[in-house]
Amino acid sequence: MELTEAINLQNGLTLTITDSSRRIAADTIKVELTFQVKVEVMESFFASSDDYLKVKNALGNELTYEHKMERSFVYDKDEVSVRVALLDTFKNNSMNYLSSPNFAKKMALSQLKDIRLNPFKYQAFPYPERAE
Repeated sequence: MELTEAINLQNGLTLTITDSSRRIAADTIKVELTFQVKVEVMESFFASSDDYLKVKNALGNELTYEHKMERSFVYDKDEVSVRVALLDTFKNNSMNYLSSPNFAKKMALSQLKDIRLNPFKYQAFPYPERAE
């Protein structure tokens, strides 16, 4: 994975773009880009301290927005143009959303909603003791 770009967004967050492209065959490559934004969990996002603690205890101090875009079996001669097209598509479609002043809060509240709707996903299950 190679960091290709870091973009400071208007809302104070940073979008990182990494390239995980790899060769598939002698003359083809899989072009794979990952877009990530890290969001600090802040108590001010929530209506109550209990909601804040629910998210923080389940997911930690930081949330990660991640989106991947990929194209398989790209001929070597088309690699650069496909990479540029993927970058342009993501930037044109997602930058306004990620740059929104409310993005971090909405993401945190979305995670809270998921924790409430699917609490089983966030419960820690201890490993059973091994019989000796």
